[in-house]
Amino acid sequence: MPVRRKSPATPAPTLVSTAVRSDANRTKSGGRRATTKRWRREVRPQILRSAVVATESLPWSPALLELLFEELYVDGSLEEVLGSRPRELQKRRYPQAIAVALVLRHSWLPQDLACILERLGLPRGSL
Repeated sequence: MPVRRKSPATPAPTLVSTAVRSDANRTKSGGRRATTKRWRREVRPQILRSAVVATESLPWSPALLELLFEELYVDGSLEEVLGSRPRELQKRRYPQAIAVALVLRHSWLPQDLACILERLGLPRGSL
């Protein structure tokens, strides 16, 4: 039967190697930060200008509405409150659906709910 050999013990890292790793990580993260800053300053504005032009004639659509709801982190309660799935809504109900999604998004704390209702010009109910 073959003899199993134990793998050599890995030496514990020393303070010097930890410091070297920290410096290397700092250098890498500093480089990433600089790259991100440059991207935000030079590339991002160009992409945003292109997006503005490309969306000039973008129509309301169920896909656009659903994307908005995903970005607002609205759960299944929107469907429950509206009485139908967002994809099935008529376009004339889109403003209502967006307002309700905003209300739902801000309905977890009484003061947040009161604030969004006020901003939308809606009655506060029994708050």
